[in-house]
Amino acid sequence: MFDQMHVSPPIPFPCPASTPLEEQDSEFATYVPLRVGKSRFEVSPTFHEGYLAARRAYAQMEEEDEWGPSLFLTGYEYAHLTRRYLPTTLSAADKREWQRGFIGGWTACSYGF
Repeated sequence: MFDQMHVSPPIPFPCPASTPLEEQDSEFATYVPLRVGKSRFEVSPTFHEGYLAARRAYAQMEEEDEWGPSLFLTGYEYAHLTRRYLPTTLSAADKREWQRGFIGGWTACSYGF
């Protein structure tokens, strides 16, 4: 049948192992709500910390810099701000997640969300 239509048969994909409901609930419980504008997201606590750090950095730059905060950060500005606000106790994976939150928070501030 498949030869006549020149269609290959479907490739079976492995199904992810199902997890008990209580494991799924405990995994979901590790997320925290984050409101950006009118949207609400569930993010990791590390992402949330990075997001809030960017909001604080943006507000501080608004007060201290005569030109106000930058819309786009240069590599130097980003490195300086992350050195200043990044917690030292994070693992490499958590640092990456925190940096994602920081970039998201800075972007949200820059565009007025």
